[in-house]
Amino acid sequence: MLTYVYRITKYDHADRDEQGRYSGPEDTVSDHGEVEAACLHAVAAFAADTGVDHLAVREPQVPSLTHFGVEPAVAGFGLAELFPSGLAGFHDGVQVPLDSALELVRVMLRDNGAWCRLEAEGSFAVHVGWDQYLYISSSRPCEEALAVTRELGLFPERLDVSPYAFEAEEAEHQYIQRPADDDFWADLHRAVVAGQAGILEETYLEGASRWHHLTGDTLGPVRAGLAPRARIAVGHPCPPTSPPSSGPFPLTA
Repeated sequence: MLTYVYRITKYDHADRDEQGRYSGPEDTVSDHGEVEAACLHAVAAFAADTGVDHLAVREPQVPSLTHFGVEPAVAGFGLAELFPSGLAGFHDGVQVPLDSALELVRVMLRDNGAWCRLEAEGSFAVHVGWDQYLYISSSRPCEEALAVTRELGLFPERLDVSPYAFEAEEAEHQYIQRPADDDFWADLHRAVVAGQAGILEETYLEGASRWHHLTGDTLGPVRAGLAPRARIAVGHPCPPTSPPSSGPFPLTA
């Protein structure tokens, strides 16, 4: 867990009540202008103070059916220019340069639909919450970045932890999970040949998935074509008129 965690907002502390609720004039959506630019500048300042120039995308997601954002939906969730190869390029673990990470922060501030954590393991993290709340965590106190943030007219507050920090041990799984390693694919091949498995769901992005029909001949190409760190689930074959079965267990790859 990172030592220095700050909540950074455009909301003046003087306009909060005793419970911390804001009642001032600032809107809860991005201005697409000076305030948004100040937020991005603050993130860049903290990254510079920490000494990171690349961040990893973690737990990325897009809305699967309905856009619930305050602002109108944007084609491609605002990711088209950042990931020319499509949504498959926006996967867990992909490393992006700081400039691209800042554009992802912009996408989230504008509520374009895509969301992720941006992290440098052991040293830095940026999380975007509701109502333009930024949470920046660092292994360093970032005194210079704090001064820059205040000069930009933003309001940093020290916290113990980001509310969006991911704790793997707290995740609850309904089914047994295992890594999709060589042993898994050997077991799956036996299950396919025996007629006990025939469908594989590849969730390459939370909210986006692909289905693959499995045979002894297609297992190799399917495995080779999976997105990095996709989550996969195997199901039994089912009649064409029925939806794919949920399968006996989900597996990670």
